[in-house]
Amino acid sequence: MFDLNIIFILILFGCLSGFFAGLLGAGGGMITVPALFFALKLYGYSSDLLMHIAVGTSLAIIFPTSIISSYTHYKNGNLDKNFFKFCGVFIFLGIILGTFFTSNVNTLNLLFIFASYTFISGVFLLFKKDKLNKFKNEISNPYKIIYSLITGFMSVPLGIGGASIMVPIMRFYNYSIKIAIGTSAHFGIIISFTGFLSMLISGHYIAKVDEPYTVGYINILSFLIFVPATLLMARIGAITTSKIKKEMLNKIYGITLIIISLRAFYEIYNFSN
Repeated sequence: MFDLNIIFILILFGCLSGFFAGLLGAGGGMITVPALFFALKLYGYSSDLLMHIAVGTSLAIIFPTSIISSYTHYKNGNLDKNFFKFCGVFIFLGIILGTFFTSNVNTLNLLFIFASYTFISGVFLLFKKDKLNKFKNEISNPYKIIYSLITGFMSVPLGIGGASIMVPIMRFYNYSIKIAIGTSAHFGIIISFTGFLSMLISGHYIAKVDEPYTVGYINILSFLIFVPATLLMARIGAITTSKIKKEMLNKIYGITLIIISLRAFYEIYNFSN
């Protein structure tokens, strides 16, 4: 059984990921995944399964958090309904493809994918200027399909609700940061539910994972600790979004992703030696 120190770490990171879920529309995955990775590593889980269980459990944790976050953003008017309706089905297809990919990639490669993307996204958001491009607030349908497939596909190996992918894309087309965050929070419901269910099935029936407190690639104990903490803090984070200027949100989001990516690269270095 987890000792008290690890339980405390899970509660702490659960509160942080919940707050960021509401604040950034991210479902907290970029914080949840490394937190789960380190906790499971301390407990002695197989190194071959660390990232798989971390991303699968993260997706399960994000589901209830995304519901709370998206509802609050919806009430605040931070949703592009047409964008959401068109892209939803293609995000779903991307998730299915992403599950097959994730199930066949080792932990080190998954960690590298996670670290690389968080760093790139963080740099973009940190230095993105309002007049970076001349695009209007509309993306052509072919590009919407491509972006949606990429978002759904990459969300599974990253263990995220998709905001750290979709928010930079929408910002590139000059959607407001609050609309980008709110719309991405709604995508998080589709991504997290489909993602965790597919990871549970693939881990249980295909990989036949046999680790303590784990079904498929979902760690039940971590789920039970994280969910109450994230649900509590998600609403606070979402309310805070409406009180912060969009320029500051960009900086907060970017700096957070860069710090997490650097820590992940450090873990890759330790993992390889």
